Amino acid sequence: MRTFYIFKLNKNYTSMANKIPENIYIMLKSIYNYNRKDVIVAFDLFNELCIPINEEFFNKYFYDRLKEYDEYTKFKNVHMYHNYFTNEESKMNINKSHIRIKSTLENNIFLTNIKDLTDLFVCDFINDNYDYLKSKNYVLKGSKDK
Repeated sequence: MRTFYIFKLNKNYTSMANKIPENIYIMLKSIYNYNRKDVIVAFDLFNELCIPINEEFFNKYFYDRLKEYDEYTKFKNVHMYHNYFTNEESKMNINKSHIRIKSTLENNIFLTNIKDLTDLFVCDFINDNYDYLKSKNYVLKGSKDK
């Protein structure tokens, strides 16, 4: 099962994400790995780096695109997709700080649909994959591609 985190970057960091996305990934991963003692530092760094996500927009965006699929369900900010023919089980939680997608597939239905949006940063901290969605065509980069 893969877990992807999606963040909306502060405008001050979008140019860095365009030029050197690995620096943004390193900062986000350091926040992800902070221990409880350093939570205030991690919180401040996160607020400097990212801006809140518009939950209403993303909930409507995904619901409008996926509501016709029998495999799709939604309850509040949780979207689920279970397709037993493709062995895909995906769950997406939309929070104010980030979007989290847990899926059995790397190219799941939620990441496929989010490709139409731009200016988002996608990370898989466990597998060290990341990308800045500045265009509609992207490939997750990271340690596997080096």
